[in-house]
Amino acid sequence: MNIFLFVFYAHIPFVKSNDTLINVQAIWRHGVRDFYYCNWGCNSKNKPNGDAQILTPAGMRQQYVLGKWIRQRYIIDNQLLSSFFNENEIYIESTDYNRTIMSAYCNLQGMYPQGFEIPNVTEDKLLPPNPGSKSPNIGNYALPYKISLIPIHTKQEEQDYALAIYCKITDSIVESNRKTELYNKINSATQTQELFKRFNSELGLIEEKQVNDIIELAEWRDTFTCNRYNGDNLPQKLSAKTLFYMDQIALLSFSLRQFQNWEQSKLYSTPYLKQVIENFDNFINGNSRVKYRGSSSHDSTMLGIISGLNLTSAQCQADIYLNKSQSDIFCLTENIEFSSNLIFELYNNTENGLYVRILYNGKYVPICSQKGTYCQYDRFKSLVSQQFIDYEKECNLIQEVQREVVYNIPIWSILFFLLVLLCTCGVFILIFMIKQMKDPASSDSDISK
Repeated sequence: MNIFLFVFYAHIPFVKSNDTLINVQAIWRHGVRDFYYCNWGCNSKNKPNGDAQILTPAGMRQQYVLGKWIRQRYIIDNQLLSSFFNENEIYIESTDYNRTIMSAYCNLQGMYPQGFEIPNVTEDKLLPPNPGSKSPNIGNYALPYKISLIPIHTKQEEQDYALAIYCKITDSIVESNRKTELYNKINSATQTQELFKRFNSELGLIEEKQVNDIIELAEWRDTFTCNRYNGDNLPQKLSAKTLFYMDQIALLSFSLRQFQNWEQSKLYSTPYLKQVIENFDNFINGNSRVKYRGSSSHDSTMLGIISGLNLTSAQCQADIYLNKSQSDIFCLTENIEFSSNLIFELYNNTENGLYVRILYNGKYVPICSQKGTYCQYDRFKSLVSQQFIDYEKECNLIQEVQREVVYNIPIWSILFFLLVLLCTCGVFILIFMIKQMKDPASSDSDISK
């Protein structure tokens, strides 16, 4: 049963003077990157590989502006954080990809635009010991242009369940999802087939090159989105109408691909939501002083969490797409664009205690019910925790039992050890025999007794 359909059990009146924001956890998708798929304007020479989809200047600007927005809200308006970086107050993490790490740095430049000043020491203390080193003309700041550098923590992808949602069964889930009745219904719907036809015609795709699958269409849409953000050209005959309908089906395609049912949504949302609860608990119990935790991630991470919070689902998106009647539910249908963000705010109310609110792209969304945007923390924690899944077990990530290491000892070392042992024993025997020969009277006396 979907846990977020429970009726909100306690309404908390918002009285600004009685409420104090005490902790924030934010997660965002990286900014605009280079194209990911090699489908248009791409050949074998410039085909991306590895981590080639780096953050572009447009993506840098996006994240910088997002950082300024966060600064305004949590440093200036709410005064949750200090004006200058304090390592005891914030913790920033990122997946181990260039575009997410770069996004985090750009975001932090917006949060903390003024860097550190150098201490009052002699000039020679500010230079490395290299001969010919000269002090730059940058005033009293440590780095040029008042740049502030703040540490960003990463894990290898294979160990990063919360942000990279590394899972060994993802490929099999996608393969299985592409064979479901719901997937085939959307793929064969009249409006989808018309979109395929229009798209293939405008791009001049024929025979085996034609697109007839919504996931493949979403890959083309991703390329065109990157082009639009980065100022690159689009196919001349690609109409605005076709782009509009490609945008309309983008999130549904993604949900059908990897987050098609409630079990899949629970699976992929478990690591991050469990981390949210643990971080809030540690702060509440005095085990952590971190007031702000920022996480730089991907659209797949974001959609998993949003689905796990029941803010959207493949089914509700499909119903809207097929123009089916809707019950009074909340269902996000817009695609998770670059720099989209989800922020968990923990407040303390003098009368009602701790409660949580969630912002998605700067707007409060329903939490613990379909209409309420407030949820007492204990209730939120209880509801979220009920849906946790053993992620490592389900994703086949449980480490094998470590086997006893058998060391192969070289034969020569064994022989050498035996030789030393024999020599040592021989020496002791020789010493004993010499002693007996020098003191025969003592031996005779002992025998006579």
